[in-house]
Amino acid sequence: MLYLQTLRGRRPLVTALRLALVPLLFAAARARAQTITEYPVPTTASVPFDITAGPDGNLWFTEFTTGIRTIGRITPDGAITEFPLPPNPANGPFGIAAGSDGNLWFTLSPLSDAPGNSAIGRITPAGVAAADIPLPDGSVPLGIAAGPDGNLWFVLSGTNAIGRITTSGVVTQFPIPTAASSPAAIAAGADGNLWFTELDANKIGRITTSGVITEFPIPTAGSQPAEITAGPDGAIWFNELAANQIGRITTAGAFTEFPVPTPNAFPEGGEIVAGPDGNLWFTENSANKIGRMTTSGAVTEFAVPTANSGPSAIAKGPDGNIWFTEELGNKIGRITTGPLGPCAPDGHTLCLSSGRFSVTASFRVASTDTATPATAVPLTGDSGYFWFFGPNNVELVVKVLNACAPFGSYWFFAAGLTDVEVEITVTDRHTGASKIYRNEAGTPFAPIQDTSAFSTCP
Repeated sequence: MLYLQTLRGRRPLVTALRLALVPLLFAAARARAQTITEYPVPTTASVPFDITAGPDGNLWFTEFTTGIRTIGRITPDGAITEFPLPPNPANGPFGIAAGSDGNLWFTLSPLSDAPGNSAIGRITPAGVAAADIPLPDGSVPLGIAAGPDGNLWFVLSGTNAIGRITTSGVVTQFPIPTAASSPAAIAAGADGNLWFTELDANKIGRITTSGVITEFPIPTAGSQPAEITAGPDGAIWFNELAANQIGRITTAGAFTEFPVPTPNAFPEGGEIVAGPDGNLWFTENSANKIGRMTTSGAVTEFAVPTANSGPSAIAKGPDGNIWFTEELGNKIGRITTGPLGPCAPDGHTLCLSSGRFSVTASFRVASTDTATPATAVPLTGDSGYFWFFGPNNVELVVKVLNACAPFGSYWFFAAGLTDVEVEITVTDRHTGASKIYRNEAGTPFAPIQDTSAFSTCP
């Protein structure tokens, strides 16, 4: 999930990664009572880098700097343990992901240009590291992700390829068609494929589990796509370092790009992840902030308490919170996704089921248009409707029902009289969890009858 610009000196300088996000499309994003807590890493100047949720209910992170070669583990209550890897001054742990075999897998990127320094590592949840699995000379592995086929997939910047490794250690490389594209990060998509960024080629790539690669040029020239994640809406989201934008690509290859509110947010990188609340969360490395963006583009930013901490990688934790690394601050951070304040109805928001749920909608006629918030009109305590183009033209009817007794969940229903692109966001104000429902442009709106929408009762 990360892109290494250069590996020089005692500390590698990082450039491609981490994220940022979009313009305010709605009047103002209501801030939650977010709380950021920071936990110092015991080893001084360890450069905590990538982070992922482990199979054991903890978070695992890499420490990427000369002479450290350590994998860290942090529990949801903040207890950190560091596990030294077998000595090798030539490389350090970079990207990390949980594998289908119950272990943590990580890339070992070279700290010099000497051959034989690239490898893949594996560590058990008990902290027992296996022997490195060497990669071909000059490979330079960076981001890594678990694939839908049970294998681990990673980008190889040095050989301009996508790598695949089985849990038994068999490595295969798939060359990227565009030469010198500088692949930076990779993520599994909802379509059963892997998606990756090509920083220098200005493209997003897709690779099937059989190794077939398709590339999609990004509309903004020279945008430098770096980090990438599967979004809660079924699309793929990525940050654009040079363009200071967040991009979205559907699995069919249609792009949308959103400017980032804070100028110059990414010169030193940033990462993006889909949160448990149905939003996208990202780090702004240069701005020293954590950002949250709805899939409709409303952004809220939260300053990291430690100045110039360099928030870097970001991950969804098993505790329902968002966790991130601070590579300059030498800390691991946690930001709560917590409960929201009371629902406040307004011209674009319905408050349903005794005000427990807020419902908003946006629409877009063409993919090049800016999403427009729909106008909300309440009907009953559980239902309401939205109009798009005029108050006499009802486009969307929605309903939230408390079916906790006897069915153990809240139900969400919607019906639409439209074929434009529609996005509905339903948020449980008690838990902060959100669900997004979409209708693609040109498609008659199909009825939504989600009888397992929210299972936290009452």
